[in-house]
Amino acid sequence: MRLRPWRVTGAALAALLLAAGCGGDDDEAASGESSEYCKATTAIETAPFPDIDFESMSPEQLSSATKQFATSTLRPMADRVVAAAPDEIADDIAVLNGAVTQLEETGDFETFESPQVEEASNNAHNYDLKHCGWDEVDVTATEYKFEKVPKKIDAGLASFELDNKGKELHEIVVLRRNDGVTESFDQLLDLPEEEAMEKATVLGQTGGLPGEKGIYLVSDLQPGQYAMVCFVPQGTVTEEPSEEGGPPHFTLGMKQEFTVEA
Repeated sequence: MRLRPWRVTGAALAALLLAAGCGGDDDEAASGESSEYCKATTAIETAPFPDIDFESMSPEQLSSATKQFATSTLRPMADRVVAAAPDEIADDIAVLNGAVTQLEETGDFETFESPQVEEASNNAHNYDLKHCGWDEVDVTATEYKFEKVPKKIDAGLASFELDNKGKELHEIVVLRRNDGVTESFDQLLDLPEEEAMEKATVLGQTGGLPGEKGIYLVSDLQPGQYAMVCFVPQGTVTEEPSEEGGPPHFTLGMKQEFTVEA
């Protein structure tokens, strides 16, 4: 099994990180004003990755597909977030909403990489960690292993918080083994990708450059067996993996299994 290598670009950020809806303390679950906001930001955080072939499309095709994604998928969800935004972070949500508008107009994901947008996203993220009542799962990545990942996680919404302390780019891809499948994750990862994807489901993926932290992935975890995997080729240190990269990190041991319980 070999997923397309994740790339640390605004494309991934814009698709999944508009309003930074992540986990928090169980005793500070959303209520009142925050409740509708948390529902809205949860929807945009857990939205499927856009069905856009970033690698083979021409610049014109990519721009057109991106505009369509922003208008048809991001815009309705962004409007919900704006309408429900608490006063405390209304200005930050306005900045993020403006980035979506620019994406609709230009088809250029780099708008999400500006310092202003990154600051607004961080502010919203911190609010969500405090108020939305989701589980927060810290993950440390090094060569070539994940650390801190618990063996058991409660079902529900969880935010995987990635701290890349390694010298290479690392990602987290969260896989759930489909119900009724008896093969181990090692066996599934040895299968051709198309066959493996009939037996496992990708919940999401994100990654960070060497030394980067503050990257996260929000997932709605159902009871079952899971694995966190890094598919980045060995030796990758920049946003663009080398065509001459080494074997995927998971073949070197960068795979962590865990159970989600009701």
